[in-house]
Amino acid sequence: MSRVMQLALVAWLTAAMLPTPAAAQWQPDTADKRQVKAAAAVARIREKVPAAEYYFDEAWGYAVWSTITRVGVGFGGAYGRGMVVEQDEAIGTASYWQFTSGIQAGAKGFSMIIFFKDETALEEFRSGRIQFMGQAGIDVATVGAHGTPGYSNGVAVFALTRFGLMGEFTVSGVKFRYKPLETLNADTVDE
Repeated sequence: MSRVMQLALVAWLTAAMLPTPAAAQWQPDTADKRQVKAAAAVARIREKVPAAEYYFDEAWGYAVWSTITRVGVGFGGAYGRGMVVEQDEAIGTASYWQFTSGIQAGAKGFSMIIFFKDETALEEFRSGRIQFMGQAGIDVATVGAHGTPGYSNGVAVFALTRFGLMGEFTVSGVKFRYKPLETLNADTVDE
């Protein structure tokens, strides 16, 4: 075998053993409505937020919500259900709960995706710890795309307004709840 062929074989084997980028090629189970909705949200975000493409290529995994609905007048809240994808496989579901307090009025629906830079960041998400954050912004109709300029503590977040009218300057608590798909499938079989 020639030296060039040996080098090419070594390069190919090395590339084949490296971890693949996160779930850029994820294909939803068409029998699962939540996966189909999540895939539609991924397509919308890819189309409307070109800066997110880097994260699809580089992240270990992501959580995606097709629609999170927020309502607020002084106090407010939000809720949504989505999917968690690791590498190219759906591994679980995620719920999003948010309570807000501050100057706010309106209602909106938005799609959101959280990218996990590495396996450690995904494991932190799975733990379900509550997180506090401040928000300020205005959304009108379907105008509004928000995102982080880079990873912060191993995560990057992008949100895309789907509908609504909301102005806010708030403090909020956010709670994520993760359930592995195996748990969901076992619950369905037991019913």
